[in-house]
Amino acid sequence: MSLKATLTRRINARRFTFLAKLHVWEERQDIQHVLQAVQDETGYLNNLPIRLQNYMEQEGLVKQSTLTEKGEQVLETGCFPILEQGIYNIWYIQQDSLIGTCPIVMQRIQATDKPNAFMGKLQTLPDELEFNQAMPVIEAMDKALENESSAPINIERLKIQDHQGIPGETRLITLTWHWDDILQNQSETQLEGVIDVPLSNNNNRQDNKRAKNNSVNSVQLDLSQSYDSELTPVLIALLQQTANMAWQVAHQRAAMTLEQLAQYQKNCPQIKTGFMLDELTVENFDSEQYGHFASAKIEQLPVMPATPADAKSWTQQLLIEDWKKEYQRENDLLDSQRKWYEHPAIHPYALQSRQAYDWIPQLSPQQDAEAFWHIAAPFDLNPS
Repeated sequence: MSLKATLTRRINARRFTFLAKLHVWEERQDIQHVLQAVQDETGYLNNLPIRLQNYMEQEGLVKQSTLTEKGEQVLETGCFPILEQGIYNIWYIQQDSLIGTCPIVMQRIQATDKPNAFMGKLQTLPDELEFNQAMPVIEAMDKALENESSAPINIERLKIQDHQGIPGETRLITLTWHWDDILQNQSETQLEGVIDVPLSNNNNRQDNKRAKNNSVNSVQLDLSQSYDSELTPVLIALLQQTANMAWQVAHQRAAMTLEQLAQYQKNCPQIKTGFMLDELTVENFDSEQYGHFASAKIEQLPVMPATPADAKSWTQQLLIEDWKKEYQRENDLLDSQRKWYEHPAIHPYALQSRQAYDWIPQLSPQQDAEAFWHIAAPFDLNPS
């Protein structure tokens, strides 16, 4: 059994242009080699020039001839943080009810030591646009956009201290949450859409024309955070609201009435014997806690009878189909019942196997003729 679920929603992504100082991680194999030697050779640091020793200590890479946490990170990655002041774009999700405020893509516009021309354009941002705490940047622009105007940025955390910048446009992008096996694996959450990414920041007309023609770019980002605990209740509510099925947590199945069985059996004939609905698709629904979703699809949904009466009638239909095929001696009759009564979808109702003399009065010689005679004939020949 591999229950799958997919939810999609459209959310706002906003662009924000800002002036900031931040650490850009740049590749520095020379520093990495020195750190490797410091780690491998006792006393190596003391043999380095005093100026280099002081530099390593001032940058927080070593302390008392031992690598610091920062030094170990540089050694592992080969990248070193360089403080840079510049103009940057950041695209972020703004106060979504599910994922909150979430930066998704960042781009260096230009590094500058003379920000005065830019300062006149700044405005104080309203509260809902403030980045008032350090937040992870999920993806660097060099992975989403490959061109000579977009130098790579690889930063772990971003903090905009002055809450000033230029609010840009808003684009709708799609968030897709897919859970390939709810009972086993963790889900995946992905953002996908088209955003505007300026490729140039100069006054050259030809470059500006090229930038305008190439400034719309697709992004596809995988979010590392899991939203399973938040969205599982959404799926349960979806089953209840749109399909009128209650999710039975103890049995990991959706409860289905006989009327619903007849309805879904038209498009999924095997649901009666397999106790599994191939697919349930819903468009445009609202969840109580996380707002609107554009679509939902549940695949391989395990089901079970909703009540003991439904279980009894459901299994009787299955048994009649089995009994039509051949005569039922006493052991055959008990085995056929045991097969269905011990199924995980039926077992919770603790149905008891019955003898032929219990079944014969419940079967119609006209409507269930084959099943009736396949039970009655062996019983008549051997009533004991």
